[in-house]
Amino acid sequence: MELKKKVVIDCDPGIDDCMALMLCFKHLDVMAVTAVGGNTALEYTQRNARYMTEICGKPEVPVYAGYDQPMFGKTVRAAYAHGSGGLGNVTISDPEKKLGEGHAIDRLIDIFMNNDDVTLVALGPLTNVAQAILKEPRLKERIPEIVCMGGSGTAGNFSAAAEFNIYVDPEAAKIVFESGIPIRMVGLNLTRQNRIDLKDVEEIRSIGNKVSDFAAEMLEFSAGADGRCSLCDACTVVWLIDPEIIKKSLHVHVDVETKGEFTRGMTVCDWREYMDMDPKQDIAHEKVAEHPFAGMKEPNVEVAMEFDQPRFRKLLMDTLRMYG
Repeated sequence: MELKKKVVIDCDPGIDDCMALMLCFKHLDVMAVTAVGGNTALEYTQRNARYMTEICGKPEVPVYAGYDQPMFGKTVRAAYAHGSGGLGNVTISDPEKKLGEGHAIDRLIDIFMNNDDVTLVALGPLTNVAQAILKEPRLKERIPEIVCMGGSGTAGNFSAAAEFNIYVDPEAAKIVFESGIPIRMVGLNLTRQNRIDLKDVEEIRSIGNKVSDFAAEMLEFSAGADGRCSLCDACTVVWLIDPEIIKKSLHVHVDVETKGEFTRGMTVCDWREYMDMDPKQDIAHEKVAEHPFAGMKEPNVEVAMEFDQPRFRKLLMDTLRMYG
């Protein structure tokens, strides 16, 4: 029997975080979940994470609360996309499962300083991760890799330039992206290739177990808002569960903009070696120039580029049936 990959999940549940956790609890060895403020306040993100361990039958997975506010700047939430409590129109009572003792960053430090084979999955603003690195700089050598939902190789969503997770705390993202830890980035350029609509919601509802029913209730809110949703965080974790779903990725240098008037929170990807002649494809998916450009830096991020939606959809539906 193949051993499941060990992960720690730092997240801000959030509808798509909850969908990602449903996948992770069946296919990965989740050592801990750490909650951060982002989609909604920490009061709700840590509650929602605890609830997910219960409904998914993983009450033994510890959940720790981290930071509620970004390192600098104003607090930004996404109630418009996730509802005030993070679960759309779904209301839940406080779970029986209690929070783990101690601060999330101390648990992150403890896990990675004492284990060599754990991947960090970051699905929300990177506040917890950055603060852990600042408190224990040796994490730069101890975290084997970070699989991150954040940023974009093209346009943003919270602003024209910036994706929400990075925009919420760009200073934290800058610390993480400059840490030297290998990063795999799943940004909006990738997640926009996925589509879950109300027809899919009804198929999920027809599965007929408590987890699929809960998923359908949440997704009815997000897919109903404009007829579709992308499930960004679920698209991210499949890179660890079924890597073939990410059909193409490119290694490039990515900087995080923290000072721009219009570009704060932008993940600035250096695509200069990939600028093609095709007017419909500014970013080629193979290098078209090998000569160095002024100021080019070594690649520090593997950016996901192409997504197999049918394969993802089958994995999602099959996993929800596993909860029957």
